[in-house]
Amino acid sequence: METLGKLFGGEARIKMLRLFLLAPEKTFQINEAAKILKISKKNTASEARFLVSLGFLRKKSFKKNTSFYLWRIFPYLLPLRNLLITASPVSRDKMLKFFKSRGRIKLLILAGVFLDDFSVDVLDVNRLDILVVGDIKRPPAERFVKKLEAEVGKELNWTLMNVLEFEQRRAMHDKLLRDLFDYPHEVLINKLGIE
Repeated sequence: METLGKLFGGEARIKMLRLFLLAPEKTFQINEAAKILKISKKNTASEARFLVSLGFLRKKSFKKNTSFYLWRIFPYLLPLRNLLITASPVSRDKMLKFFKSRGRIKLLILAGVFLDDFSVDVLDVNRLDILVVGDIKRPPAERFVKKLEAEVGKELNWTLMNVLEFEQRRAMHDKLLRDLFDYPHEVLINKLGIE
């Protein structure tokens, strides 16, 4: 992300661009965006004003609340989306290192926002981005995912389950798992022999 940050004027701007590109249907207030992206409110407001001046964002005010949303007819929307989402900010090695060091992981699968395949809608809110199966404590995993969310600029859909729960859900053709395996996904750890 460092190179993109230099190219686009800083990491805060890259995070803001990703936030709106990955959630085009949402509106965000400054404090909400700052919390998600883990950047200061002042910096968030400054970047939002700049992106409004470019025509990338629009501002909507209701009473004393101001929110921002993606202007879907911005002329460079598709090229920006392809560049900023394809150039994934999250290293697979970083994820493997974290999950391997925190417990006995049997299965780790990435999908959704982590794939470069745009043949499916990476914005589908019902699809998983990360599936973790194994014995790992939830609080450290939640903290790690929050850091990933700040890097990616999107709230991640993820789940953590033990092997028994995974096998039961798989046996009953659970929709969550079926959707994960039916669409493009990347297996980082597979000790369960899943194909």
